[in-house]
Amino acid sequence: MSIVREFEAAFNRQDVAALVACFTREGRYTDMFFGEHTGAAALRGMFERMFREGREYSWVMDVVVETPTAAATEWTFGYVASDAIPRSAGRRVRFRGMSLFELEGGRIARYREYFDEGVALLQLGFKPESIAKVLARRL
Repeated sequence: MSIVREFEAAFNRQDVAALVACFTREGRYTDMFFGEHTGAAALRGMFERMFREGREYSWVMDVVVETPTAAATEWTFGYVASDAIPRSAGRRVRFRGMSLFELEGGRIARYREYFDEGVALLQLGFKPESIAKVLARRL
């Protein structure tokens, strides 16, 4: 099984230890919501927070193009916001995006993703003016 498919399966099981094991020792994960995290402890903390703040996760890698040193994926991601996020609790979110994986020795050295953050924030119940403020910080 490819490392991208291992990552996908571990994520959908919400298996934090298996997710962290997909990365190199100094693996870096850049998430559009949670920011950048480097190293096992930071990755563990990010995934634990993610699974606290959501439930019923589904991350499907619809298309995977992979070589020994890199992978690109097109995916569909969905979840329900948990009570840990009061303003969005119970809201179902679904959006499509793409990711780039830089691979070293069969593990993920660097991960980054791209998706329409505004679409996700709208589904989480953010008002348009709040979305505009969030997105303006990205410029």
